[in-house]
Amino acid sequence: MPEFFNSLASLFTGSSLQKGALWALNTLPGFPPIIQTVHILGIAVIMGTAVLLNLRILGLALPSQSLSRMTDRVIPWFWIAFLSNIISGAFFVFARPIRYFNNPVFASKLVFLIAAVLLLVLFFVLHKQQPGYWEQEQRKWLARIMAIISILLWLGVCTGGRWIAYLEYLQYPLWTIEPYYDDNLVSFWVGVENWGLSQIIAATNWFPTLETIHVIAAAMVVGSVAWMDLRLLGLTVTDTPFPVLYRELIRWTWGAFAVAATTGLGMFITRAAGHLENPAFIAKGMLLALAGGNMAWFHFKLSHRIDLEDEDSVSRYGVSISGFFSLILWCGVMLAGRWIGHIV
Repeated sequence: MPEFFNSLASLFTGSSLQKGALWALNTLPGFPPIIQTVHILGIAVIMGTAVLLNLRILGLALPSQSLSRMTDRVIPWFWIAFLSNIISGAFFVFARPIRYFNNPVFASKLVFLIAAVLLLVLFFVLHKQQPGYWEQEQRKWLARIMAIISILLWLGVCTGGRWIAYLEYLQYPLWTIEPYYDDNLVSFWVGVENWGLSQIIAATNWFPTLETIHVIAAAMVVGSVAWMDLRLLGLTVTDTPFPVLYRELIRWTWGAFAVAATTGLGMFITRAAGHLENPAFIAKGMLLALAGGNMAWFHFKLSHRIDLEDEDSVSRYGVSISGFFSLILWCGVMLAGRWIGHIV
């Protein structure tokens, strides 16, 4: 690692910042998974602001939103999420500075993060200096190139964030693990753990890869759902009829949900028996079923009762309450997901 990072590690080791972070993480009940959840929810907001803005520039999402209006709308949400993630991430960095500042994956994440933020700031500044700057025909291709780079950078940030804890997978991949057997009759779920596929995922780079995709997809689910839920609550995008917003976002929500479910299943089979005895996993499953059921009910049932061209019909059926519960349920899913690794 560069000497600069080694110096930072030495600077924070034994400092009051390290002592304070360690006190919070070791003393406050449930603080580590809670602050990790806050961090992941911040990622979800970034996916719902910066990434969706880039997808809008590319013409892949939210065509009803003017680029200028959407840029103004997402700026405050992005900065709130960014500040939240700096604070929540700082607890872990200050608590274990050597682990982070001597980790090349963490350095890569910082490079991606700084580049992504600077690119977004450049986009915002030029937009503020001249209204409609990025909607002018001669600048559309530049905006699209910047959007592609921005998406790749944010994916790099998320990937680096998850791989920090898996550096050993890069340096010393196992490629094979010893199957578990004892003198007792092996249960079905232990047998699942001993499948060849389960062993390959558990012992190689596939596990952190699946977890990375899982976190990104889950953040995209929450980020897109938040747009619809906050609209139902009348807190944002009030100038766009909910049915229009719903039609434009639902395919991204269900697509990300399918990816998250598939990758989650891949991780589940590596520790199937243990997960089914983990109360956090059980809680996550229940909350996920409620959140997914609420989303499915709204999509398949309520949408048939609501005239998707009539904003007033949305209000008549009183669906605002479903937006509130949806936000609570998805936050609960994220929190339960982070608790899984903290219960042994």
